[in-house]
Amino acid sequence: MTRRRWPRLASLVALLFLLVAGGFLVTSAAFALDWEKISDKDGELVERGAVPGLRVSAIRVTAHSPMAPGAVFETIWKQQEHLEFVPFLKQLRILSDTGDERVVYEQLALPFVRDRDYTVRLHKRVDPAVDRYEILIESANDAGPPPDRSHVRVTNIHGSWTVEAGPDGKGSIVRYEMQSDPGGSIPAWLVDRTQRRAAADLVRAMLKRTLERNGRK
Repeated sequence: MTRRRWPRLASLVALLFLLVAGGFLVTSAAFALDWEKISDKDGELVERGAVPGLRVSAIRVTAHSPMAPGAVFETIWKQQEHLEFVPFLKQLRILSDTGDERVVYEQLALPFVRDRDYTVRLHKRVDPAVDRYEILIESANDAGPPPDRSHVRVTNIHGSWTVEAGPDGKGSIVRYEMQSDPGGSIPAWLVDRTQRRAAADLVRAMLKRTLERNGRK
């Protein structure tokens, strides 16, 4: 593979980590990782952790928003609007929704490579007593459409969004954790290099959308 291909591969990896605003999610308890700080600037902390038995690292982004936890959660959970601002998302279908649990099928239109698709199951947990919201997501391809030749099926999707009240009850603390391998021939070092930027970009996009939905800039 020539050096010229690397920018294209990096773009693919970044897009795969921006697949769904719900994200590739895993709870901290499930990971039980030792987190290593990568960067901490502009109120945004980015960390990574090695996952035993997997070739790519997990990523965790922690940020702050002036908006209430419920407003941030609504942006993440309101997937019907994700087609308006999540890059390269060409199709989103909610296959089932019981209120607290949802199964979603999505397709991505990606440059240079074949389009991707996947089905995920999301489960929300809300604790109004402490104004805390959590969304857990995992692969659920068996609950969605079968693979087809026009898409590469993404597997091994896990992670979590957590939104809770900020210090002294002001604003929100938003934490996004994920681990996913886009597969194929993309080397692990390239996945690890690009995932931190893509994860941080996703968190910023969610917080920006929350401000816009609530008439703030």
